[in-house]
Amino acid sequence: MNEQMSEIDALYQTYQPFLFSIAYRMLGTITDAEDVVQDLFLNFTPDLTQINDMKAYLAKMITNRCLNFLNSARYKREIYTGPWLPEPQVHSTEHPLDKIINDEAVSYAFLVIMEQLSPAERAIFIFREALCYSYKEIAEVIGKSEANCRKIHSRAKKKLAGQWPLSTGKAEKHNHLVKTFIKASTTGEMSELIEALSEDVIVVTDGGGKVTSALNPIYSKTNVAAFLLGISKKGAFKGKLMPVKVNDRPGILQIIDGEPSHVISFTLDKNEKYIERIYIVLNPDKLSHIAISGLS
Repeated sequence: MNEQMSEIDALYQTYQPFLFSIAYRMLGTITDAEDVVQDLFLNFTPDLTQINDMKAYLAKMITNRCLNFLNSARYKREIYTGPWLPEPQVHSTEHPLDKIINDEAVSYAFLVIMEQLSPAERAIFIFREALCYSYKEIAEVIGKSEANCRKIHSRAKKKLAGQWPLSTGKAEKHNHLVKTFIKASTTGEMSELIEALSEDVIVVTDGGGKVTSALNPIYSKTNVAAFLLGISKKGAFKGKLMPVKVNDRPGILQIIDGEPSHVISFTLDKNEKYIERIYIVLNPDKLSHIAISGLS
């Protein structure tokens, strides 16, 4: 028994980053992704000698758990107050991410567009586009025929037409926009920030009914500019605005009274010149995992 536990622990240490990257892409929530990975190993009882490809086996197991979770959580997301945004991963910009984490880095914009797909579409799209699996490999993981996987993948791409492939932009451009946003928010002088907005910019805020936020996305440069000016005047950006890494790109963490208050991230237009999307996460439940002490 102790020997088997030791083997399972070794498997956990080896495959946890890979399995978490699948679960996080599938679920969009850090705590739930961590929970399903832990649950897999806590209930891990197969005969290890009978498993030829451990990585493929574990990928199938975690995907099944994620599909079950998404199907059971669908109603909660349908009645969610306002837009639902994924939980952001927040890291210090001063310390480079561990190589394993970098290799499995998940774009925040990718998580957002995944919400438009059904659980099965999401799984197949992730394995094909993010993890570069062949249709044969995907069929073995998902438990569907290769032809069916191709069909579902094609349908998912049609749903995401115009949004995929993503243009997340170079880190240097994001860094400049972060500095512009912080300067505008702290000084109240918004002209440079407004100039950086695309004509079709969209702001999405997620307060989850726990804090005040826009209940619908805000569209167009004119409306977004008015929104940012309005909330700035009301003190929405008080406290400390800290440059951080939000998933794989520079973003902003707002801290009030020593607690995380907002996480702000951006995506750029295809020419990487203007801000196309601004995502603001305010729901405290989605920020509770952020360790402020590790960022300062």
